[in-house]
Amino acid sequence: MLRSLPLALVAILALSACDTLGGSDGGSVTRQDVAAFPVQVDSLWGFMDVEGRLTAQPRFGFADEVYNGLAAVRDGAVWGYASPDGQLVIPATYEAAGRFTGDLAPVRSDAGWGYVNTSGTVVVDPTYDSALEMSDDRAAVRAGFLWGYIDASGTEVIAPQYAAAGEFVDGLAPVQTADGWQYIDRSGAVAFGATFAEARAFSDVGLAPVREAGSEAWKFIDTDGTIVLNTTYASAMPFTEGYARVEDGDRTAFIGRDGEFLIGPEMREAGPFSEGLAAVRFNNRWTYVSRDDGLVVMSPLFSSARPFRGGLAQVTTGSGDKVKTGYINESGQYVWEPSN
Repeated sequence: MLRSLPLALVAILALSACDTLGGSDGGSVTRQDVAAFPVQVDSLWGFMDVEGRLTAQPRFGFADEVYNGLAAVRDGAVWGYASPDGQLVIPATYEAAGRFTGDLAPVRSDAGWGYVNTSGTVVVDPTYDSALEMSDDRAAVRAGFLWGYIDASGTEVIAPQYAAAGEFVDGLAPVQTADGWQYIDRSGAVAFGATFAEARAFSDVGLAPVREAGSEAWKFIDTDGTIVLNTTYASAMPFTEGYARVEDGDRTAFIGRDGEFLIGPEMREAGPFSEGLAAVRFNNRWTYVSRDDGLVVMSPLFSSARPFRGGLAQVTTGSGDKVKTGYINESGQYVWEPSN
């Protein structure tokens, strides 16, 4: 389901788009600029560069990925924001902190959720019960049990009125109303009349996965609300880089915009494509497959694997209290050996 829960700190390695790597089948493959990557040494977190050299000695209880030049970090029991050199740019005073998307990040104090800018100035007072990160100049906020949206200036532009709210992509967002899920534009106007039992965000190919009332099958609509992929899958996620993850029984597949398989229903789990690669699990270990041909590009070695950003991916080995975190490049070579 979409974002009807309070914000959890989500680690995604991303900054502004940099080098287009090419691609086909309706989705671009883009290399992301990343200023630094969080690394763990003896239970403390610092930052390294893309070559695996420390840019900040480990000192934090946890460090999230750098986004827009800053990373949420936990210092003791409270959260603030650090630069890639480890300097606390925004003092650690918050109970929780999300990512900067643009110039705003959601933060929680004892009064509730609000937003700060990259200078640490409070732009939106902590009056909300939940607050999500900005997407397409809108961020979902919850007051009581209802969701609405603010814009990049912090102004509430769509009053809380929805049971749940998804992110805006290309000017459209799914929201849950009393009549079901429908899509609105950035002014809050209904984009088209159709309603659904479930609905997810649009994507880079202009399609969104939906499930109609009375049906267990997920399908894909275009921005006019017309069903253009009449599939029968038990679940479907938005397209990334031209391919969508769909579930067939207890297995996951990747399909293109034409509905054809890149990889059939063979995987136990799969992440989205990013920088031309996707983390997948066929059995107990994770590896990566290529967007070009769907083939496995490295040995299945990892306990968990995250999407590639800036040419690197964070992976873990081990389990329980023996989990170690490292980074690999696109060839599967360690840039940072797993450590804890």
